[in-house]
Amino acid sequence: MATNMSNKVDDEAYGSVGTNPAFVDSRRSSSVTRGVTRGVSDIALYDKGNRALVDLPWRQTDAGQAPLYTSVKLPKKKKSGGFGANDISIKPGARAPSASRPGLVDPNVPSPEWPDSLKRFVERSFAACSVQARSKLETQLKQIISSAANNKKLRKIDWDDRPLPKACDIVPNKKGVTLPAKRSSGSAELSGSVEDFDSEERKERRLRRFQKDAEAAKKAANDNAMALLPAVPNKKDVFNWDADTIVGTCTRLEKSYLRLTSAPDPSQVRPLPILHKTLDLLKKSWVEENNYTYICNQFKSLRQDLTVQRITNDFTVEVYELHARIALETNDLGEYNQCQTQLKQLYSMGLSGHPMEFLAYRILYFLYTQNKADINTTLATMRPDERQDPAVKHALGVRAAMATGNSHAFFGLYANVPNMGGYLMDNFIDRERCIALQKLCKAFRPKLDVGFITKELAFDTTEACMKFLGSLSIPPPEGDQTRHIDMKTAYPYAAAAMKKYEKVDIKGQIY
Repeated sequence: MATNMSNKVDDEAYGSVGTNPAFVDSRRSSSVTRGVTRGVSDIALYDKGNRALVDLPWRQTDAGQAPLYTSVKLPKKKKSGGFGANDISIKPGARAPSASRPGLVDPNVPSPEWPDSLKRFVERSFAACSVQARSKLETQLKQIISSAANNKKLRKIDWDDRPLPKACDIVPNKKGVTLPAKRSSGSAELSGSVEDFDSEERKERRLRRFQKDAEAAKKAANDNAMALLPAVPNKKDVFNWDADTIVGTCTRLEKSYLRLTSAPDPSQVRPLPILHKTLDLLKKSWVEENNYTYICNQFKSLRQDLTVQRITNDFTVEVYELHARIALETNDLGEYNQCQTQLKQLYSMGLSGHPMEFLAYRILYFLYTQNKADINTTLATMRPDERQDPAVKHALGVRAAMATGNSHAFFGLYANVPNMGGYLMDNFIDRERCIALQKLCKAFRPKLDVGFITKELAFDTTEACMKFLGSLSIPPPEGDQTRHIDMKTAYPYAAAAMKKYEKVDIKGQIY
């Protein structure tokens, strides 16, 4: 090799590998090309001036022929000093590693190499482990010791302060009584690196940690709220109770409504005792202030707290009924329809309330929206005793009058509406007056007394009747002391007024 290193090679014969196109095969990868400039024995083939220093036989080629190369694969170096968990043998009867008990250690790693603190750690582990968990402890000790040995930390770890493995389920106290072993967050310092993340042990550990966090959050909640809650929630108030049912801890009586975009937070939800007080506050506020914007917002928040806690009892029915009545009074038919739909489900569960009252409201609402399909479904499912209720019988009479075109009977029923049905009929009374006015225009010619129209269309005063006719652009009577309306002239206006009642919006309201 020394003789070859001293020989000079002509530059023209061997040129630079990086600059001679015939020397490099275009199909070769960059890794093979790099292997040309460095030998297996780590000896440089070229000097800094790209002059060949070694004359190797495999580099000599014929003129005009590309050189051939032989790829060489270096054997991987085996890590020294490493061993796995299977290389360690720990017998169930052993208490600490020592030279007298070779069964505790790997035959390739003699016992004197183990530090005394590690021996004491193994001894303490077996002393704090029950017989049932002995095999589990052996597996964990193998993993811990093999991990420390492979990482060369056998003598760096303070084994005296290291927490015991998880399999250690008992700890002897000073009095000799066995107590449950205490765990520390540092117990997963080394075992966590070798345990499987999806193992059952890791899952149980995470579950216990989350349970502790939940218990701590409950203890930190408001004491007044916890005093109001029963020790065991009343499952009778909750429909379809399961483990996901929550019980609120908020103590605020007033809370603005906010649509939920994630799972409800119990600290922001009011429990049932607080909701009772909230309802009393809203009743008083509505009577004194009559602020529907505020009341509707508070009722929606109250209903939301009932829903997320799955509370379905008589109190729930009371909340929805009261909100529905207030919505009728303020002509908020969209909100009323939401309450009405929920009440139908609550009544079907057998909860007490006023089902006949709201059945009559439902029929009138369907007449307002001209929803013939739901009207027929309601009539088909009604029981004979429901038809005898005064409110329901009145609503059925209104339906019959509208179906037969009996306007005289319809306005007679409008003048005597039970409960709060008049608020619903007010929404479609003008539509029925236009229909009746068209009939009057056809039946009475040429003129008709305004007083007769006022009585027939159920107006309270003549001025109210004239205002209605003026809203239809019907010309008022001129110079006529008896105030007669030209019915032939009024008919086109009455017919044109019906066009604004043909459309229904998304809430079922006509516009």
